Amino acid sequence: NTRGFTMMEFVVTISIMGVLLSVAIPSYSNVRLEIQERQTITNMNIIREAFFQYFYRMHMKGNPHFPVAPKNSSRLMDSEWVSMPMDSSMSPTTPKELFSNGRVPTNLNSFPFMYEAWNDTIPSTGEIVYYMKISDVDEDSPAYEKSFTHAI
Repeated sequence: NTRGFTMMEFVVTISIMGVLLSVAIPSYSNVRLEIQERQTITNMNIIREAFFQYFYRMHMKGNPHFPVAPKNSSRLMDSEWVSMPMDSSMSPTTPKELFSNGRVPTNLNSFPFMYEAWNDTIPSTGEIVYYMKISDVDEDSPAYEKSFTHAI
């Protein structure tokens, strides 16, 4: 009377584990990338909400505008841009001060987003429409080339 596995039981067990792992590992990888993409999109929405709040505060002061877009060639929200006042005539507030932790959110690779802001006048009504666009331009990001354009 022996205790333990026979060689055949051991081989079958290892084979079953191998099949299960071959299914689970790719699924885990896809889920991980999907979660990273969603987190990056959430970070872009956090920026959008903070900028809308800023727009509203400036509107209440009589000067509605989104934060000025970065002046660098790629329009990235880099460390220089986040530390510069957005509107020195109204307030010395910098973009990073709009966030509770004092940092502008980035993608999961700690790469800054591209940001653009502009306004347009509707010729028929004379109404001014304010736009902002936030994009993930990091080629290594799961949310690469995802962008949002919002208007008020």
